[in-house]
Amino acid sequence: MILVALCALATSIEDEVPCFARDTGLAPYEARLRLSQPSPIIAMRSPDRDVVLRLLASLRSRGHDAVACDDEAVPEPMAVRSLAELPNAANVLAVVRAVLALRNESTTKVTERKLRPGMAIATGGLVLSKKVTREEKRVALDREERLYLFPREGGPPSIVTERGTSYTSLPNAAPTQRENFLRVIEDLRTKVSIWDERLLALRNVEDPHEIDLRAQLVAISLARKERA
Repeated sequence: MILVALCALATSIEDEVPCFARDTGLAPYEARLRLSQPSPIIAMRSPDRDVVLRLLASLRSRGHDAVACDDEAVPEPMAVRSLAELPNAANVLAVVRAVLALRNESTTKVTERKLRPGMAIATGGLVLSKKVTREEKRVALDREERLYLFPREGGPPSIVTERGTSYTSLPNAAPTQRENFLRVIEDLRTKVSIWDERLLALRNVEDPHEIDLRAQLVAISLARKERA
């Protein structure tokens, strides 16, 4: 599936709505909702390459920052298990900071007593209740930040995850993963000039592949600006 994404609008949402609705076949109300989403906005997904390229050309003709890619061709990031595996900052074009929503579900058995009035009458008050066991499902929501390091020469990005990367090699490592992750961010900021944090606005995305895709779209946009 090929998709077109809007990484930045050159005009206001209200000004773009009529043209966007015309190009995508959406009703104006739907077009406004789509354009109000956090960037990058997925404008269209289609297997028809010609349809996608026409939309891309139309968006760019109005000055918008629009990009296209095949979502099945998005490379899988290379996990950075330890800081020794970090790529040389000189070879990194851009860092894209993102967040993945985590849903942790657990089931526990709860045993309680349930009143049995009929049995109480039949037994003269000797049996008032019985034990009942039921399953209780709990959902805990959490977030994990990730850094995508895109190489200058193309290829898959390296990815540092807040909880999946070991920080033991850090001098005077902090007691929490969060603190160490933020220290890595501070260090990379001094070494990589192109830094993008727009994906932090996508707070409810639970699919890692969707975050990988959005990071790739941002990287394509940043690379176009770098070449311009």
